[in-house]
Amino acid sequence: MVHIVARNDQGPRANPEMPVGQRNAVDNLMFLCPSCHSKIDKNSGLGYPVEELLNVKERHESWTRMLRQAGSAWNIRYHHVDFVNLPRITMLPGGEELLRICKQIELDPERAFRSQGAKAGAFVNRARAVFENWGERALDLDPSTPAPVKPGMVVSFDSPMRARNIKRARHLTRISGSIKRDPHLRFAYGERTVTIRFDPVGLTTMTSLTTLGMAEKEEVIYAGLGTVVAVTEDQIQISAMVFGQPENGVNNLVYFMSELSSRSPRNLDLDLMVDARSGRGAQMRTKNMQRESVDAVLYFDELNEYVLGPESLQRATFSAVLKAIPEYRRELRIGLAAMTEGVLTGQGYTPADIAAHLLYAAKEYWTSISAPRLADLISRREVAYVILRGVEEQYLDDLDDILTEEFKPYSGGLQIIDGNPYHERLHDCIDGFRISGADLRVLYSARDVYGEGLDESTIEKWSDSGLFSSVTWEEDEARSRADEEQARKLLEGFF
Repeated sequence: MVHIVARNDQGPRANPEMPVGQRNAVDNLMFLCPSCHSKIDKNSGLGYPVEELLNVKERHESWTRMLRQAGSAWNIRYHHVDFVNLPRITMLPGGEELLRICKQIELDPERAFRSQGAKAGAFVNRARAVFENWGERALDLDPSTPAPVKPGMVVSFDSPMRARNIKRARHLTRISGSIKRDPHLRFAYGERTVTIRFDPVGLTTMTSLTTLGMAEKEEVIYAGLGTVVAVTEDQIQISAMVFGQPENGVNNLVYFMSELSSRSPRNLDLDLMVDARSGRGAQMRTKNMQRESVDAVLYFDELNEYVLGPESLQRATFSAVLKAIPEYRRELRIGLAAMTEGVLTGQGYTPADIAAHLLYAAKEYWTSISAPRLADLISRREVAYVILRGVEEQYLDDLDDILTEEFKPYSGGLQIIDGNPYHERLHDCIDGFRISGADLRVLYSARDVYGEGLDESTIEKWSDSGLFSSVTWEEDEARSRADEEQARKLLEGFF
């Protein structure tokens, strides 16, 4: 650790007038190797003045910020998909799913959407689910933290924007190649303006044109994906692959309220209506993560084609745990089951009621799924979940990010609240594993031994996976005692 302005009054680049608190602030610190540390402090730091080191620090932080932003996976939950450049976006991984939709609804990908009637609307409705799980890595053009941009980069955007030259889009006028004449979106990005050009052929519906017309008069939030084609001193030009209006809490709440019954909780707020895949302006507020150990539940869509039985869910969860949690802090138990929402729907609760109760109880704790999303999963009665018991709260966001990027069936999760009847009744599963450091313990009870016996293939399967240093059986003593007590009561009743 290096002080740019010396910590004491006699050190390299000292400034006695700087308060001690500022000298030890992050803005005055740099990480350097011992050799570079000695080099810049040589001769009282005369060869490396404060201004030069601050410039080096700024360039390095800008570079690392770009790497972090470029490494993020792009997923978005759209309220409406306004534009799709099918020839371009289908060249990316996952694009074949869009072509499959076109084939299913008999939409011609080489013709303008607006010339194909109701088929365009059908495409928009189906494509929303594809973009929600897209996963393309892109540089996030966040105006609050501008990063260097180069031609050829795939970038994502999500900002209030203004539109230009929309009159030409209404008549499907061929684009000229001039940003001054062609329809485009624009927003401020640091000292530059981002211009997002698009071919009107890719506009999906008349609603898209209406909203773009509004954007000529006032800012409208658009989110999407594109490729940088040119960078000048004052402008970044992007060729759009897809853009639309991201979902927000207001339009979600209106729909969600119509699905509730009298059994729902009162005073639902907008935070429950959005999650990490909603637009940037509507995302869930960040909560302070602590080192306290908690229980959490992770939800998965069992109908997704990547779910090939319980093993695929277990493997995805194990992999995420090993990546997100340092080995010396891994000490948790894991269970897997399907949600038994029938115990509540049979009593008159709607799927929206159940989702609202689950998330309302956890609204001051960790959550990464919206009430509408969870209600949709429950309504299809195909919700698998994984329970993590004893996971440190500070690692939940990392687990969520990894599963979002690497396993498409993952939908989000929430922290389980002790004593809450909805949380307990809907997540009553048996722990099947314990991860301790680099080792996996497969849990069993007395009933397992006296019943069909232990299946040694389970040990072989996870030993061969290469994920763990060792895999062995471990008796769940609490469950064994409960099994034996239940057996005793049955025998007493029999005799």
